Amino acid sequence: MENNENHEIEIKEAEAHLKRAEADLKVAHEAEKAAEGEIEVAIHEIEEAEEHHHQDTVEIKVDREPERVAPGTYIVSAFKALVGVDANRELDILRDGTLCPLEDNAEITIRKHEVFVSHARSGGSS
Repeated sequence: MENNENHEIEIKEAEAHLKRAEADLKVAHEAEKAAEGEIEVAIHEIEEAEEHHHQDTVEIKVDREPERVAPGTYIVSAFKALVGVDANRELDILRDGTLCPLEDNAEITIRKHEVFVSHARSGGSS
């Protein structure tokens, strides 16, 4: 009889463990759903931020690579740093099919679709 009572106690303990595990699983599923909702909100916020960023920037090309920058007026040396052109290189802008050199201390106004080419500095003393 004692064996049977031990077996019943073990069954009741196992059932209690199972109920706790089911409750834990339910909590985990609710947390998973909440996390999925938070992920969806975050994705939406990222998409909105990217859309807003693209509205605040224009596309230009630097050395055949597209770049996005805010339209406006820049000092050429600062603009070069912004778009990743090494300070020791010259920067030209393509205007009406002609490359026009830009002095580092000059101002450049970016509107949209400007094309720039960087190259090693040329020239020297004679």
